[in-house]
Order: sequence, then structure tokens, then C-alpha cells
Amino acid sequence: MLHWTLRLSFLLAALGCATLFNLKRTDEPVVNCVTVNGGEGDFRLLVVGESWASEGKFFPELPQTISDRLQGRGVRACSIGFTGRSSRHLYLELREKFPKEKIYALFGAKKPDKVILMNGVNDEIQHVGAANYVEYTKKISEYFSEVDDVEIISIPRVNERRFKPPNLFSYVKRSILRCLYDNCDTQVNDVYRIALSRDHPELRMIEFDDFIDQYEGYEHLYTSDGVHLTDDSLHQYGAFLGTAASVRNVTAASR
Repeated sequence: MLHWTLRLSFLLAALGCATLFNLKRTDEPVVNCVTVNGGEGDFRLLVVGESWASEGKFFPELPQTISDRLQGRGVRACSIGFTGRSSRHLYLELREKFPKEKIYALFGAKKPDKVILMNGVNDEIQHVGAANYVEYTKKISEYFSEVDDVEIISIPRVNERRFKPPNLFSYVKRSILRCLYDNCDTQVNDVYRIALSRDHPELRMIEFDDFIDQYEGYEHLYTSDGVHLTDDSLHQYGAFLGTAASVRNVTAASR
């Protein structure tokens, strides 16, 4: 009897975890676009990410900084933000809601010259496990295989240790997944980062630590939840990304 009770308990726990892992948000992705110094042959930049990309608050600094690097060439920049999504859900919704032609339509039916991916914060605070972060970060990058220049921002430093989930359900979900996937550890940022670089060294990265290398001591740059940058910090972040990102496809032929 005890044997069957334990088996049933394990089965119910497994089903519960699977349900928690597969729950999807109902809010729609947010698209923002801005053009600086517009003209013929604008450089086309796409940013895809989580809530940090949802309101385009690193605009206009990001495209303006790239335009400055390109001696004033016009830059058309668009962001697609999937608030609260893990990399897995981001990838699935990206494929479902943004087929290539819809993305290219943001740039006059042309593919982007460059794509920047900013994902992973929700993976670490939701504790989906390093393997899932690695698998779906790779898949998101492969979705843009037609683009010559794709870079991924390393997972930003946030308040992992004292992060407070917004509600009881989120707290329970996070607690279960933390022990299921992350050995009950609270801080997993470096674990996820190392796993990605180990399994896919070919992926090109932008190092977030060159902007903020730890949460402690920089709390004033974040909102009260310790997970999102303030509006002012996001504008500074845009200028940083415009400097840190590589810039390819700038020849006359690409214009």
C-alpha cells in the first residue's frame, strides 16, 4: 500500500510540475519601432527579448549610438518584447505570432541587418533549469539564421537572492521548479551562463557585466522588484548596447 501511495504521489508531483512549466501568459507581445537619421539604406536592427524589450525604453539611445558609429547613417530599430516569458515560451510565441514575413514587414519587407537577443532573466528567476535556457536560447538564435549578425546578451544581474514573486501561485511554482531543476539553489545566473558558453561556444555574446557586473551596490539602477532597470537606467543601457554590439553589413552593397 505504501509503495503505491508513493508512486501515486510521485506521479501527481510530476504532473503538477509539468503543468507549472507549461503555463502560458495571455498578454500579447509588444512591438516598438523608431528611426533615427532616416534615409535610403537605413541600417536595420531588431531586438527580441522579455519585459526589458517590451516598451522600447532603450530607444532612441540604442539606434542613435549605432548611427553615430556609422557616421550618421540612418538606423531603423524595432523591439519585440515578450513580458514574463521564459526562453521556451518566448521561442514558441515568436514562431507562432511572428513569422519571418511579419518581422521583415517592420523593415520594409527586408530582413534585419542585425538581431540582438535579450532573454534569460525569466529563466533564472523562474528556475526553469540551465538545460532549458540553453536549448531555447539556441533555438531563438537559429530562428534568425537568415540574419548574418546575431548577438545574445548574457543574462543580466538581478536580485536573485531576495526576489519576491508577485503572488502565492508564483511563489509555489518558483519553489517547486527551483528544487526540481536547480538543486534548490537561489542564485543560478552564472550556472546558466556557463552552461550556454560550454554547450554553444559558437554563439556570439554581449557581456552584460560590462554594464553592471553585480546587483549588490547597484540597487539604485533597478526598480523595487530588483529585476527590472529603471527608465533612466534603460536609456543608459541603450547607449551601452549601441557601443557594445558589433556592427556588420555597413558596406554600400548592404545599403
